[in-house]
Amino acid sequence: MSETSVTDETNFNEELWHTIFAEGHPLLIEKQFSFRQQGASPRCKLCLAPFSGVSAHQTEIPGPSNRNPRYCSLCDSFIRENPGGAKVNMSMVFVDIRGSTKYSEELDLREYVRLINQFYARTTKIFVETDGFMMDVIGDEVFALYPAGFSGVSENEQSTQQRECLAAQKALQAVKKLAPLGKGSPPDSLPFGVSFHTASVYIGTVRGAEEGISDVRIWGPEVNRAARMCAKAPAGQAIISEAALTMAKDLDTELYRAEENISLKGISQHIALRSYTP
Repeated sequence: MSETSVTDETNFNEELWHTIFAEGHPLLIEKQFSFRQQGASPRCKLCLAPFSGVSAHQTEIPGPSNRNPRYCSLCDSFIRENPGGAKVNMSMVFVDIRGSTKYSEELDLREYVRLINQFYARTTKIFVETDGFMMDVIGDEVFALYPAGFSGVSENEQSTQQRECLAAQKALQAVKKLAPLGKGSPPDSLPFGVSFHTASVYIGTVRGAEEGISDVRIWGPEVNRAARMCAKAPAGQAIISEAALTMAKDLDTELYRAEENISLKGISQHIALRSYTP
């Protein structure tokens, strides 16, 4: 077995994971609404339990897991005890620094690290504000997911399709906040591009060694497509799939310009793309 691997049986607990991310699990939704009103970030990635701003008498709020501080102790146990995953239609937003290698060579190392940390802080803050899930950092790239069962839940009764639409609208809000920030340049900030795509992906658990950290990850060709779209986005702009805009119910052809000549490295199937320039 490799040091890090997807769970051996990818169909384990498929109904459970589909409910959590595609529809919204009632018990988890209840916890999320409660925890949103308490404490402050950072929070558990799954149930939103606050790890800061909690008073000593709030003993009902679980603390961060000793094994994986991105989750509370209860959610970490849940992930390890319920391996598996499901295919879920969801929105994805990627942010990628332009010219990162050049800046790492030209700038003083401490200055470069300062700007990288500023980039992480500014982008993840927007993802948090728009209810993005599973933010992750891969080198000079940050991304967040907007699953219907997590980002699309509101206090009103909704169908799965309505939740998918709301999640996509929140992702689009993030894009419109992120794109203007991408116009920066040293010494103030680093430039970056943005992408937004909605498609079916596999979301499920991944584990390290036998007693290592467990986490939730996404896989599939559409994840690669979203990342390649981001690589094509100029600084201060976003590349958006028509599928994402359709899901968000926002097909303003003047605001989002059709892009006919964008080819994505390693992606043979073409889809309709548009660009957004604030």
